[in-house]
Amino acid sequence: MSISNPLRDNLKQIVDVESIITDNRREHYQIDGVSPQAIISPSFVQEIQDVLAFAADRKLSVIPAGSGTKLGIGNLPEKVDLVLAMARFNEVLEYEPADLTVTVQAGIRLADLQMKLAENGQFLPFDPPYAERTTVGGIVAANASGPSRLRYGTARNRVLGMRIVQSNGVIVKSGGKVVKNVAGYDFKKLYIGSLGTLGIITELTFSLQPLPETERTLILTFKEIGPAAKAASEIANSQLLPIFLNLFSNGVPSTTFSGTILAIGVDGYPETVAWQIDQVKSLAKQNGVISVKVIEDADQHDFRTAVRAFPEGRWSSQAIICKANLRMTDVVNFSNTAIEIIRGLHYSVHMMGLMGNGVVYITISEFPNDADKLQSIAETITKLRKHAISMGGNLIIESAPIEIKRQIDVWGTAGNSIGLMKQIKAKLDPIGMLNPGRFVEGI
Repeated sequence: MSISNPLRDNLKQIVDVESIITDNRREHYQIDGVSPQAIISPSFVQEIQDVLAFAADRKLSVIPAGSGTKLGIGNLPEKVDLVLAMARFNEVLEYEPADLTVTVQAGIRLADLQMKLAENGQFLPFDPPYAERTTVGGIVAANASGPSRLRYGTARNRVLGMRIVQSNGVIVKSGGKVVKNVAGYDFKKLYIGSLGTLGIITELTFSLQPLPETERTLILTFKEIGPAAKAASEIANSQLLPIFLNLFSNGVPSTTFSGTILAIGVDGYPETVAWQIDQVKSLAKQNGVISVKVIEDADQHDFRTAVRAFPEGRWSSQAIICKANLRMTDVVNFSNTAIEIIRGLHYSVHMMGLMGNGVVYITISEFPNDADKLQSIAETITKLRKHAISMGGNLIIESAPIEIKRQIDVWGTAGNSIGLMKQIKAKLDPIGMLNPGRFVEGI
């Protein structure tokens, strides 16, 4: 369906013609098979304010987007009217290498920012899925930081400040440009992980890290998950400081590594890295490791790319991606039970546990598009969710076919916090214009 002439003509009155993305790009911004009526790619804040006012007057929904990599996260949309694509907000506004801080527009791609920072031997320690295409605003809106969160923290730890355009057009600033900014309420954290339901993030300030002198990845193979988990627990509770500590129950997709794998990333000065490798090998040997392989350079790059891309399910034409959030001590018990629950599906299943973070990703792929089979998968996911809840955690579905989303809420229940969440939504987006119906319990 092409953009209607009246809508196109009205949009031309408030934004530059170049800001209206042509119809042939609309499929790129589809949300669960629904194409937006129009896609606006603003180049300055006033355009955002004008588009929000335009949408409010006409009771249109507005869905914020970066490069579109995370548009599939969330429940089926109530309606998809205007997508506000922030790709033209892609400038580095202020960079202070000596202070290890950078202020950027939200639409800059992470890969482009990393190239700029690398010129001064620094980086932003995020390694999310779709790292080549994702924008920093999308990372923050989805709180998608990646496996290195074990060592470097998540977006909540790295965002020093931000600017947001609220649904009524008011510009809000939260935080600042220094690390020790402790004055006032930490309002910015409301927007981290809110999936664009509370406002349009336009500007972000991050704390940075120096690039490490040396990086290595250890790949430990075990006969079964028990010894691997014990080794992971001992590493997590030791003096070692791994970047990531990931346990795979059924090999690492897109690599040659199969079976039960414990992948460990270390970095720092050469001497420190060498010491950590020796310590890991010693702990692994005590826990019956079958083999230990240390990789670097191109092999390391390819392997870490596969680990980072695990939540993409890129090895399959379609995949269901579930994410369980648990106590760190419950990861292994949950994983063992999950294996038993999933075993009856007879499809390709992989699990990756972020040991030390309490996160387990489960992927289901190579399944037929058959109504009965998809219903069986939905029932299995419901069992997994109930198991996670019984352990004091939760389970969300990050990616799934439309048929699955029709059968099961991707977020589950928010518990006692839902009342407060709805109050915040009503205060910051009183007409429910921003990404309506897609967040927790239909917010």
